[in-house]
Amino acid sequence: MKPATTFADKARAAWGDDLPDWVLALAEDADMSTQAATAKRIGRSGSLVSTVISRSYAGNLSDIEARVRGALMGATVFCRGLGDEIGRDQCRREQSTPFVPTNSSRAALRRACRGCPHARIKGGSE
Repeated sequence: MKPATTFADKARAAWGDDLPDWVLALAEDADMSTQAATAKRIGRSGSLVSTVISRSYAGNLSDIEARVRGALMGATVFCRGLGDEIGRDQCRREQSTPFVPTNSSRAALRRACRGCPHARIKGGSE
């Protein structure tokens, strides 16, 4: 058997028929640029990209999926706090930004996130 030579080949070999479209998109992006550049685009490490592609990542795949769909596949959500459509990756980034009570924009965004179906912070429904 010929060894996998591209990230997309590695993903197909590891995931087989269960290969999600977003993992393939992640692998293809790494093939078109570099693993490190792809990792930077989704706001994670190169080793995470490798372990997701090889189907050995033990963490929360739904978070990685949202980041890939937003940053690499153009998936958007409407953000009530920002009043506009944003990428799923930006949505996750905004939620992970520390709360600063002296910043009125951050406080308003935090309140809007609490009732949002896309929120992963306490009070959200995802």
